[in-house]
Amino acid sequence: MASSDGNDNDSNNSIKDQNKTSVVELLDELISHMNTTRSVFKVMILSSFILAPLSLMLAAVFVIHPFFMNRILFRIPEVGFFLLFFIGVSIMLASMWLYIGLSEQRFFSNWDKKFTRYTSLKNQLDRELGENRETD
Repeated sequence: MASSDGNDNDSNNSIKDQNKTSVVELLDELISHMNTTRSVFKVMILSSFILAPLSLMLAAVFVIHPFFMNRILFRIPEVGFFLLFFIGVSIMLASMWLYIGLSEQRFFSNWDKKFTRYTSLKNQLDRELGENRETD
């Protein structure tokens, strides 16, 4: 029985060693994943540059137009207040979407340069570590 317990511990340790990943490997996977999904981010950024300003302009037209809000507020006040609330929420969300798009655009504008530098440094480090392991 003692030998089977030792074998179980050895197999458990080898499984744990296989499941452990270093922080460097985890970051490498994350960076590679970001590079492959950057096209999705670019679509998101493009949509924020198109949809958010359109939403803001439409909200401005509804609020500034003299007949639209007056007629709705005086004829059907419940609907008018709900519409004002909806316009306020859409202005807030469109502004947030535009801000997120601008900040992501700034981040991804230099991404290709940074990712190329990262991969070249990673490959250089891998070559140097490979050479050092061969000499040991």
